[in-house]
Amino acid sequence: MENSHRVLRQQAEPAHPPARPKGKNLRWAVIGAITVLTITNYLDRGNLSVAAPLIADDLGFSNTETGLILSAFIWPYAIMNLPAGWAVDRWGPRLLMTLAAGLWSVAGALTGAARSVSMFLGLRVVLGVAEAPLFPGALKATSEWFPEHEKARATSIYIAATQVGLAIAPPITTALMIAFGWQLMFVIVGLLGFVGVIGWMAVYRRPEDHPRLSAEERIYIEKDRGERADRQEQRAGQPTVSGSAGGDWARLFRYPTIWAMMLGAFCLQYVFWFYITWLPGYLESAQHFSITTAGLVSALPYVAGGIAVIIGGRFSDMLVKRGMLAMHARRRTIAGGALLTGLALLGTAFSNGPVAAVTMLTLGMFAYSLTTASYWALAADVVSTDRLVGSVGSIQNFAGFLGGAFAPIATGMIVDRFGGFVPALIIAAALLVVTSVMYGGFVNRRLPL
Repeated sequence: MENSHRVLRQQAEPAHPPARPKGKNLRWAVIGAITVLTITNYLDRGNLSVAAPLIADDLGFSNTETGLILSAFIWPYAIMNLPAGWAVDRWGPRLLMTLAAGLWSVAGALTGAARSVSMFLGLRVVLGVAEAPLFPGALKATSEWFPEHEKARATSIYIAATQVGLAIAPPITTALMIAFGWQLMFVIVGLLGFVGVIGWMAVYRRPEDHPRLSAEERIYIEKDRGERADRQEQRAGQPTVSGSAGGDWARLFRYPTIWAMMLGAFCLQYVFWFYITWLPGYLESAQHFSITTAGLVSALPYVAGGIAVIIGGRFSDMLVKRGMLAMHARRRTIAGGALLTGLALLGTAFSNGPVAAVTMLTLGMFAYSLTTASYWALAADVVSTDRLVGSVGSIQNFAGFLGGAFAPIATGMIVDRFGGFVPALIIAAALLVVTSVMYGGFVNRRLPL
């Protein structure tokens, strides 16, 4: 009986984090390389939105054609997240992310040579396909290099880079267009991507294959991975199920946890893309800002979001250090942040002036961004081995981007039907309640894979 109680305590209580190695910490250089890739990724992703009015004037595109070009990225990106995650698990992040970053940089640069709707559409589809492996690959690399109690903090750094990319894309691309024209702007931004490719290739290897990894840091990483595998087998009550990556990928869809993550992600990312696609329009039409002022004010939520990503990651890791199981720390952080975001969007819907509206929108993006590091780190905590981390992350992100793809269309239809943004904001807030319930109530079991 005493032995059984001891086993139960071992299953319930996470091991204390190992002491951090002194001196060089190569794992943070890996995060730095991912961060550079992420920023260049978001510059390539966002520069077309800034250049679209000038391109339409120069080439005579209609608003419908321009809208079609702007939406062409989202669908292939969402769909390709599924095979991209499997491919990362099959061939590893070094190869996949090198090929992906090279391809999206080429596609971005070639956009400067596009002169027809079909050329723009084709290059944006290629861009969407090429960018799909980034976050599954980054998640896989983080899982390989970091212990549980550092994962969310590490993830928060390159996730914060997405907010940096969204905030700096308008001024950088505008300055380049003024200096060189929109054609050369695409070429220059595309070439910047190869800086990230070179840095990634120079820095990244798996820990066991890295020639510059110190013995102390290697022990630090491998000790945690070994303890994690032992704890996961104990919690599952049986040894880890092994099999082919393809077979296990398909088996993931049998588990309610995966479907809860997908539904929660769909609703969560719907709100993020509501911000990205409709924030300037809301400020102009509902709060009567000028175009110039709306563009400047639109940066405030992303600045707040960049700060919140770091805070959310550290908060989640702090819960793990204090003894909470990593999966529960991640999912509860997501659930709480989603609920706070929903309250902020309700406050926006019923705000009584532009200052109040901007304040609530900024608070909403801050609260949303508290979830993002845990959103990605969670994928590494619901499976028993690192083999399927990329697959789980990509499945979750696939569902999230489906929500993102519907957000601009649904919001436009709601605004046209009801003559304003209040119903759209209320619906977005309601979706966040669904996110909170899914992650808080239903993502509560590890998968024995």
